[in-house]
Amino acid sequence: MRATQSLRHPSRVAIFNTALLCTIFACVALLNVPVVSSGAPAQAQREYGHSAPGQTECEQLRKNVQQLTADVDQLKRKVADLDKYRQIDYLRDLLMKEEQRAEALQAQIQDLIEKESPLQTRIDQLDEQLRPENIDQALAGVGSMRPEEAKDALRRRLGNEKRRVQAQLDLLHQSQTRLQASLATADMSILRLRLRLSEATRP
Repeated sequence: MRATQSLRHPSRVAIFNTALLCTIFACVALLNVPVVSSGAPAQAQREYGHSAPGQTECEQLRKNVQQLTADVDQLKRKVADLDKYRQIDYLRDLLMKEEQRAEALQAQIQDLIEKESPLQTRIDQLDEQLRPENIDQALAGVGSMRPEEAKDALRRRLGNEKRRVQAQLDLLHQSQTRLQASLATADMSILRLRLRLSEATRP
């Protein structure tokens, strides 16, 4: 009688073992780890000669995950290549702009040098004309009741012109110094950009 009741009402231990076995199979399926279990599943495999439906689904799921992983890796490589090409284009654009700026600065410096030459020549001429003997010679053929005043007037006129020309020449020198500093900065920037571009284009 007790044996009959034991068969009809399984013990709590048996129920716990059954639940534990189901949990283990579920965890194994989620982890995609193939496991050959004992008991009913193994017996079913032996009897029917093929894998259980759960294992087939796990295998298909594993293949899908592998394919998705491969696709993600491929997309990552494409994104990395696009970023690399974008960085290269950006550096080339910056380099081109800096080279154009350096060329413009060089042209401005050359223009200042060309303007400086006649101004310096005129200052040299004025220095020569301001020499006392040359002032006397310039007024030698001019009759005047007050020769000293005429000499002072000529000296003032030549001195004023010299100061004006010298002021223009000083402005040219200041501009040339500023442009030279900007050109040096541009040259350093070009060197840095060329180095970065060389590193970016390495295979």
